[in-house]
Amino acid sequence: MPAPITLNDLPRDGRDYRGEVREDLFALTGEFDPVFVPPLVYDLFVKLDDGDICISGKISATFQVPCVRCGQPVPWRVEMPNYVSKEPRDGEATLDLTERIREDTLLALPGYPRCEESNVEPRPCAQAGGFPPESEFVPLSEEETSELPASDVWGALDSFPTDSPSQSDSKKPLP
Repeated sequence: MPAPITLNDLPRDGRDYRGEVREDLFALTGEFDPVFVPPLVYDLFVKLDDGDICISGKISATFQVPCVRCGQPVPWRVEMPNYVSKEPRDGEATLDLTERIREDTLLALPGYPRCEESNVEPRPCAQAGGFPPESEFVPLSEEETSELPASDVWGALDSFPTDSPSQSDSKKPLP
């Protein structure tokens, strides 16, 4: 990301920040975590507005994500052409966008990527046909959906003794 932005030096009309990041700012190491494929490209405009910091622009990055069917890496490109973020100005002299952009980029990745849905290189999945199609819906039988007779579950509470005074006791004067 750009070096931390010095907010006191930011012109009244804002400033453009463009560039690319080649180092892995995502640092994901799990077996099924996305793998960053450099670079992350950004073209951002930063402006102060009524005590807030407004950020807008474009961000893009490529990852290898595991297919949820076969587990093989699938190339996936995150494109955020209308990126917008608004941060409160908390009195700090600088603003580092790294964590915000890292989080927003990871949240833009698909939750359940599949080989054939890749937006970079779609391909047939090795496990295609190994799972029942999503359209094979089998409704429950009449027997499975018949309603049980309604029971009076709250009526059972009426048989419990209560510790509250009876109505005749409530009419007695207080001592």
